[in-house]
Amino acid sequence: MHVKSIKLVNFKKFRNELFEFNDDVNIFVGDNNAGKSTILEALEIVLNYNHRGRPFNNEFSPDLFNQDAVNQFLASDKTPKYLPSLIIEAYIEGVPEYRGVNNSLKADAQGVVVQACFDASLEPVYERYLLTRPNITSIPIEFYKLDWLDFSWNPIKPIAKKFKALYIDPTRIHPTMGKNQYISSILNTALEKEDLVKLTLNYRENLQVFNNSGEVQTVNSNLDADHLITDSKLTIAASTLPAGSIQTGLQLEVDDVPFHFIGKGEQSNIQIKLAIQNKSHDIDLVMMEEPENHLSHTNLNKLVHYVESQRGDKQLFLTTHSSYVLNKLSIDKICLVQTGYKRLHKLDPKVVKTLKRLPGYDTLRVALSSKVILVEGPSDELVLKKIYQRKHERLPEQDGIDIIVVRGVGFKTFIEVGKEIGTKIHVLRDNDGDYHANVVQERLEYTAFPNIKLFSPVENEEFSLEPAMIYANAIDIETLNAFAKEVLSSQTYKLYDENITLEDRRENLIGWFKSVKGNGKGTRKVDSAIRLFDSELDFKYPPFLDEVLAFD
Repeated sequence: MHVKSIKLVNFKKFRNELFEFNDDVNIFVGDNNAGKSTILEALEIVLNYNHRGRPFNNEFSPDLFNQDAVNQFLASDKTPKYLPSLIIEAYIEGVPEYRGVNNSLKADAQGVVVQACFDASLEPVYERYLLTRPNITSIPIEFYKLDWLDFSWNPIKPIAKKFKALYIDPTRIHPTMGKNQYISSILNTALEKEDLVKLTLNYRENLQVFNNSGEVQTVNSNLDADHLITDSKLTIAASTLPAGSIQTGLQLEVDDVPFHFIGKGEQSNIQIKLAIQNKSHDIDLVMMEEPENHLSHTNLNKLVHYVESQRGDKQLFLTTHSSYVLNKLSIDKICLVQTGYKRLHKLDPKVVKTLKRLPGYDTLRVALSSKVILVEGPSDELVLKKIYQRKHERLPEQDGIDIIVVRGVGFKTFIEVGKEIGTKIHVLRDNDGDYHANVVQERLEYTAFPNIKLFSPVENEEFSLEPAMIYANAIDIETLNAFAKEVLSSQTYKLYDENITLEDRRENLIGWFKSVKGNGKGTRKVDSAIRLFDSELDFKYPPFLDEVLAFD
């Protein structure tokens, strides 16, 4: 069973949206409050008829309605025709019993729907209510009915449901209120059905042994021996009701510590692994909130590897803020929830392969940012930030511009992600001594993508940012000396100052910065950039850096 898509009508942030999914892994990413968890909640409602772990009919509230739909109703005369419906439809493959055309797309499809709409049978009662001129400030859900139906419009009963979906979120557990339901989910996941039946029967039989024990009979014989409370027989006994009794009485323990008292990270770890193993073999789909929460990098590495290798054919939905999780489980499984919704299922397989092998790169920043500057090293980042700060009296990130150091993975990996999403990307790269071959020719690859722009020094002798900065400040000896004093240590400046002419000083400075394999001069660049960032010098810089920092 796979959920192909979900349609949300008037549910929370979504007025009328259709979200398509991958058959295997779906990784929801987006800014805070973008709607990632809302989509998971909708899946939980339509697949399990639960909301945040509790029966949906008990959790249904006016707060679930889209605010625009609420405002439109409140601005009307509030008659029944203006009462909005809340609809969640899951279009599913692999459940032919649920095929029909009763869905908002009017498609002949397999699926289930949860809908909350005005109960027409209560129309007379509602009209009398309106005659009292009530002060209505929200959707009057008391006049609504809830339905959980398949696409043939047949009611769905939880016990006879044709699929099983598991929602994992350890933050929901409460030491008392949430424990029973939590343990029930774990038992159903971890045990074969036959084993669960045997365990339940054995548990109830042992409770009966307890009730028949001499100690209990002694207590009961003295409980109301004189019948002062009731003429009937009053006793205490352990509950042997089959429904829920085992979940009430049992608890999972880890090294003899009750499960709900162990660390949140270990709770999440155990739950996810039990769900993936699923010894009852009846879980079709797993939903989880931010598996990286409360886990160290080492344990997250182990968990992601486990999910990756053991998932089998289960469909997986998860939210994350971790680039590591994203890269390792495959960046082409992104479901980006921002101003719109976009999947990256067409991403270049070479990029996917690279990031699965080198998952430590912060690709999520490219996915979530609208304006990105890619640079080769941290010294470039510091120089750009200083220039922007001088012009605007604030750092670029305060205006939504994210400067990312690409390091060894190269620009193209990040650019490919930006091409798919539409992120505006400015690339500041070295020309490496051949502007035409290394920059002009490379720009041709991105002519079809106006959101991707490459910038570099034009002159070949300005092979990287440092010589470009030196040439910009070499307008006279006084200006160049001031620049050199800021970026060099006192000892190095003395060696620089031994040169007489402007040209010699300029070439000495360029040579000092010029990287040669194995000479460790990358550290020099960073140290100098830090000095420049902290200085008050009104240094010069090449004009193309203004273009790098300027977005349409």
